Amino acid sequence: MARKAAGLAALLCMVPVPVFAAELLLGPGDEISVSVLNRDDLSRTYKLRQDGHVSLHLAGEVRAEGLTAAELELWLEQQLTERTGLPASVAVSVSSWRPVYALGDVVIPGEIAFRDGLTVGRILAVSGGLYPRESESVSSQLDIRIADEQARITVRRSTLVELHSRRLRLLAESSGAVEIAPDAQFSALAGPEADQLMAEQLEILRSRQDRAQVRAAAAQAQAQLADQEAQALARQQAILREQIETSAKALADLEGLLDRGLTSTERVRQLRTIYNDENIEMMLAASYEARARQSETSLLASIEDAYRVRREEIASGLSSVMVSIRAEEAEIEASRELIRALSAALGEVPATGPLLPAEYRIRRNTRAGEEILPAALETRVLPGDLVEVRRGGFAELEPG
Repeated sequence: MARKAAGLAALLCMVPVPVFAAELLLGPGDEISVSVLNRDDLSRTYKLRQDGHVSLHLAGEVRAEGLTAAELELWLEQQLTERTGLPASVAVSVSSWRPVYALGDVVIPGEIAFRDGLTVGRILAVSGGLYPRESESVSSQLDIRIADEQARITVRRSTLVELHSRRLRLLAESSGAVEIAPDAQFSALAGPEADQLMAEQLEILRSRQDRAQVRAAAAQAQAQLADQEAQALARQQAILREQIETSAKALADLEGLLDRGLTSTERVRQLRTIYNDENIEMMLAASYEARARQSETSLLASIEDAYRVRREEIASGLSSVMVSIRAEEAEIEASRELIRALSAALGEVPATGPLLPAEYRIRRNTRAGEEILPAALETRVLPGDLVEVRRGGFAELEPG
């Protein structure tokens, strides 16, 4: 067990510090998809238990909590390689993250599904915006609604920028490009963040390309081993064929001598046994060669199949991204229309004092315990976070 822990520690040292959503840490409630090349019996979806473990065939009990998907991949590849004696190629992806939660002065508090790039502002929008206090007048509530819609537009524009960056990365991947070229639409939306977003997407692109190349190389190496085995078995059959022909001739000659009483029955029996054993060995060699050829064919087919599946995933991803882009654009336009209507209504009621400002904070469980972190609308949240919203701030809740 100590050796495994040391091996895992060494692997973790090789993994870069997490900076993107793809490197989020796993935790209880997350569902992960594990795919092992040419091992359908090991490929399935697992859910992390409350103790942070998952149970995998051959690898046994694995504490996945606190690891990234990439770290878990490396550890599983090491374990399967050690246990099977063959190089293993493992892919781990997150099917669904544990949810986040919104509490406090929001219209719809509760659980929210986590997604890549989720921010406090996005959570506020999904939760229906700020909940108005009873003490606030109609004009204040209209101001709140306008501010909420403006915040929604800001959040949706941020989401739109992220979607366009993914669109550009998927387009580059579909064409086999190794660079991502931003277009005018993305540059206009992203502004000064364009270079950083492109750098993030480029790292994802290259990481996936590198991973695909490693898997293809592993399958190619196994196919070459199978080909070498098949060739060796073919040479063995050629040698056996010559031996069988020699034994058959010797057996025929010996049986002729037996008919004339010039040799013993035992001598004939011994030679016939040798002849039969050589035929059996020949049939086994032919069977093993056929199996090696089948393995080689399957491995080579798996390489092309993996590329085909990825092409289908890219096409599906592009379609999904475009649908999301159109939906976000429609929501932004709807918010603008609502702001115009609310602004017109605001002009018909008397003005009041300033609104109570909202403050945000995040409660996050870590290995050291719960942390309470100050937050803003653009703050990104992690799976399992609890986002608290308070009109007027949290100071009034503190004792004393």
